[in-house]
Amino acid sequence: MSVPVCPADGDETVWRPGPLTRRQARADVWLAAALLGLGLVTWWLASVAVEDSDVSTAPPLEAIAWLVALCAPTALRRRAPLSVMVVVSAVLVLSQLRGYPDSTAPSIVEFLVVYTANAWARSRRAALVGSAVVTVAVLGWFGVAVLGPLQQGDPVLSSTVAGVVYSFVLNLLFFVSAVWFGRSSRVSAARLRALERAGVDLRAAQELVADRAIGEERARIARELHDVVAHHVAVIAIQAGAARRTLHRPEIASGALGAVESTARTAIDELERLLTVLRAQDGAPHDGPTGLAALPQLVADTRRLGLDVRFSTHGERFDVPDSVGVTLFRVVQEALTNTLKHASAGVADVRLRFRDRAVEVEVTDDGVGGAATSPTQQHGSAGSGLGQRGMRERVDLHGGELHVGPHAKGGYRVRAVLPAVRTATAAPEDPALPRSREAPAR
Repeated sequence: MSVPVCPADGDETVWRPGPLTRRQARADVWLAAALLGLGLVTWWLASVAVEDSDVSTAPPLEAIAWLVALCAPTALRRRAPLSVMVVVSAVLVLSQLRGYPDSTAPSIVEFLVVYTANAWARSRRAALVGSAVVTVAVLGWFGVAVLGPLQQGDPVLSSTVAGVVYSFVLNLLFFVSAVWFGRSSRVSAARLRALERAGVDLRAAQELVADRAIGEERARIARELHDVVAHHVAVIAIQAGAARRTLHRPEIASGALGAVESTARTAIDELERLLTVLRAQDGAPHDGPTGLAALPQLVADTRRLGLDVRFSTHGERFDVPDSVGVTLFRVVQEALTNTLKHASAGVADVRLRFRDRAVEVEVTDDGVGGAATSPTQQHGSAGSGLGQRGMRERVDLHGGELHVGPHAKGGYRVRAVLPAVRTATAAPEDPALPRSREAPAR
């Protein structure tokens, strides 16, 4: 049997229980039948007990009729709880006035209907007021019926008066308990309903978070693929174009096609490493041509495409975390790729600076646009937006700074600064990295 559901926002709220199921309706009918059977047994026992006394009782058929009238309405106790409580209470009083000998079954039925009214009625206030009226009416009848025959000369604390007071207090506790249990059941049902709704909301929130996480993961994979593929595809496109234009010079075309083949193999290798990382459950980083040690090779590959790239390192070199090195490598790779694709530049300058608590890379070029040209016009007209967004998200992840835009002296500048703590043991300097004195940032 399901519990009633009610709001928990105060007594004034009108609450309507949901439609009863067939199972609930059958349960109430069986309960009414069980109460009728119990009432017949207790009525027969009570009739036998008063058979030899001078107490006047109702005839058997009339008593059975009263019992049926008392128990039958309980089959509708959850459909019309207040009406059933009023009807049963009225039948209880009338049956006692007619000399119904038993009080056990009527008391059980009365407790049930008062409880149901406070648990299932549409209005909590109406249920409480109705219960109070019924309690006063039943106890008032009880007082009149019992105290009426007392003689005026009886002492105030006689055994009869004491018995009446005891019965009165017991019946009062009986009604108060029924009201309290009913209202407690109502509150418990409201809390259960609130928990059910909270569970539904929580599941919806979890689904939303999962969908958002899936979307973010897809975007991350797209950025990873962009970082891995875009540079190499740009190299392949440029070399393929060079090979097509130099078909009449086989030695040059052969070199260009060799570069296409080498770049394609490198792209395939990096894609395989990326897919390995994505499939790995522990997400362990993979070994690949990324990091500060791979910058000379990146610069050399870009030079072979016809762009004059100048590379220099400044400051005392020290070890940096792998994630910082990979991020700086990706920034330089994206900047050089954009220069090749969009800037029509002839010269690019890549600077790697080691500071006390930070590492900085700066890529500038002499492409068209300069200070008067917007970033979109110069470098972003043909892009997907994932490149610069990926750079910014990578840098933000390390708490760094990224500056992307036209340079005051012309061309374009990409500058990334990532915090990095100098370690006690410095890595041996790569001889491929040229040394130079610190030059002011352009």
